[in-house]
Amino acid sequence: MEDKVLAVDDELQMRDLLNLFLTRDGYNVLLASNGEDAIELAKKENPQIILLDIKMPGINGIEVCRRLKANRKTQSIPIIMISALGDHKMEAIEAGADDFINKPIDMLELSTRVKSIIRISYLSNELKKVQAYISGTGRSDLSPVPGL
Repeated sequence: MEDKVLAVDDELQMRDLLNLFLTRDGYNVLLASNGEDAIELAKKENPQIILLDIKMPGINGIEVCRRLKANRKTQSIPIIMISALGDHKMEAIEAGADDFINKPIDMLELSTRVKSIIRISYLSNELKKVQAYISGTGRSDLSPVPGL
């Protein structure tokens, strides 16, 4: 199964570049050109990660991030915020972003971060499953279950 990456940028050239690069890396790329479409696609498609431009007309990336992190269905999707202005980094992190990358984007750096964050997200989800299993058995430790 290919991991889904939602790339959101109002600039067509940037969307095309991200699409080309991420598809070549083996991802199923979903594209949005504005905040409203990004929120709807995130709810509908449940991507493994979102690459989100900050400066967009309408709903900017910071507000999109806040809304996605406030929604139960999308709150656990990791978000990498992207901006040409480094002074937005603290605001992005405070809005719930998991990472921040400056434009122009170093594609090797982006690839490394996307892979790492998706891997961490998968591990976190597996840990939640284990915790749910343990709490469902009434056990509070990871010692072997007698008789297994």
